[in-house]
Amino acid sequence: MSLIGVSMLEMRQMIEQACLPDRCEVSCTDGEHLTIRLGQADDVLTVTDVAVANLNSCRDLVGLVAQLKAQRQAPAQPLKAIA
Repeated sequence: MSLIGVSMLEMRQMIEQACLPDRCEVSCTDGEHLTIRLGQADDVLTVTDVAVANLNSCRDLVGLVAQLKAQRQAPAQPLKAIA
């Protein structure tokens, strides 16, 4: 876990709430990579392999959410990895 003092559950909740009013589900089965599903049943953007190690600050989370929202609006462009 990269954000010191933040549990995986709290990180998931922060991302999901930041994506409101869009529906967002964040899962982390291996403890190292997130899978994020953003959107409604017929229009869902799924992003996999988001490295938890790259989310070191709230600024990184904000950047991730901004990339997700931009990707959802323009699905033809690939999502950039957070460095």
